[in-house]
Amino acid sequence: MSKAVDTGTNSVKVSEGVIEKITEIAINSVDGVCGIAKGKFRFDQLFTKAGQPSSVTVKVNDGAVEIFTEVNVSASCKVKSAAEKIQQRVKEDVQSMTGIAVTKINVFVKGIVFDNE
Repeated sequence: MSKAVDTGTNSVKVSEGVIEKITEIAINSVDGVCGIAKGKFRFDQLFTKAGQPSSVTVKVNDGAVEIFTEVNVSASCKVKSAAEKIQQRVKEDVQSMTGIAVTKINVFVKGIVFDNE
């Protein structure tokens, strides 16, 4: 996304794409997560080097962000616990790296991955 989020301090702007990437890295570091679900293809990705579309979406509301993500989790983990860990890790990482308040993180478990897959 080309839209920028104003952090309010010294006119620093952070791209939504940066917040999406921080979110992806944070999600993949949580135990029990088998990856981010593949997102729907967006026309604007046709002309970028982004590769596979992501299922991380960032919405900006009054200088704060809401994050929506879809993930796949391992069959051996507790889904609720994994989702809560994702929310905590993403909030900590985004706020510490960007200084932007995170008001909401919606985690949708899109699939369960079994060990033999």
